[in-house]
Amino acid sequence: MKTRTVIITSGLCLAALPGWAEDLTFIHPSGATATFYGQLNLTYQRVDDGEESFDDFVDNGNSVSRLGFWVDVPMGENKLRFNFETGLGFKTTSDTNQIDDPDWIDWQRTDLRKFEAVYIANFGSVWIGQGSMATDGVAEIDNSGTSVVGYANLPDTAGGYEFRDGDTLSGISIGDTFKDFDGSRRFRVRYDTPEFSGFTFSAAYGEEILAEDDDATYYDVALRYAYDTDVYKAAAGIGYAWKSDDDDDTEQLVASTSIQHLPTGLSATLAAGDGRDDNGSYGYIKLGWAGDLIDYGSTAVSIDYFDGSDYVISGSDSKSWGIQAVQKFDDYNLEAYLGYREYQFDDDTGADYQDISALLLGTRWKF
Repeated sequence: MKTRTVIITSGLCLAALPGWAEDLTFIHPSGATATFYGQLNLTYQRVDDGEESFDDFVDNGNSVSRLGFWVDVPMGENKLRFNFETGLGFKTTSDTNQIDDPDWIDWQRTDLRKFEAVYIANFGSVWIGQGSMATDGVAEIDNSGTSVVGYANLPDTAGGYEFRDGDTLSGISIGDTFKDFDGSRRFRVRYDTPEFSGFTFSAAYGEEILAEDDDATYYDVALRYAYDTDVYKAAAGIGYAWKSDDDDDTEQLVASTSIQHLPTGLSATLAAGDGRDDNGSYGYIKLGWAGDLIDYGSTAVSIDYFDGSDYVISGSDSKSWGIQAVQKFDDYNLEAYLGYREYQFDDDTGADYQDISALLLGTRWKF
């Protein structure tokens, strides 16, 4: 409890100093720069599995607390960039479950998010090191302003909790039954083309070096599109990924799009994915609104629905709905949020799975 108190108090004290971290960029006489950044995103989580309720104060798995820096080195008309980023190792909303209570702070090497270099030139960008594969984020494009508390990757909210078959834990978790098949971060080589009329193509080859017992190789390609005017803000992406393993080769196809009508603040987000080879598939929709209700910053609200099938067991159904609200406080680089979600899972085995509900209430502070 003492550790939690220190973290909470520190975050509130820092947030109470508006503008203190507005400029964390240091400039070398050669023109090279170093920019430091991070965020603290702590939340209250309450989960009800139909028989019991569980309360915890944890890191938000939708967007974990982190620290990082960029080093930019100009090279004539080109640029060389270095990025390092790590999670802080706090227990997250996706770690909690009914069976055990993970340590609140347990930093491991898998918390290393990025250590990479990128060379940017007129022919495009070449990335080397631990970082995003080509399809990372392609299934999760979201202009609603509420993704910090709810988006297409539903397991981030409470993925470790198991559905109860009657009053007995089934061994089937939210994380097993609501995958969005988005790309991940690997130690990879990646190439991005320059932008052509809003389109960018990416391709990557990578391996998993942070987790043990993963000797597979990963490949993926993605096409992204962005379109911004005074009336619309829109983005879309589609990607295909495959994993080559001695025991099991898998493929997956993902796509998402999100558009916001700026004059009204209304937005719509769509996503879909197919795990191929009977690994599940889904569709996802979110409708939202964002605008200025108070002087402190914008307010965003949304509702969403997820409809999946064939996860874990052929013929199964995975359904979820959620509601989200986010209030920004611009002077403090702070967002306060509230989200509620219900998860439903059914299959043809005759099991009687109980619904699970999850509530998040928290703040994200960025610097």
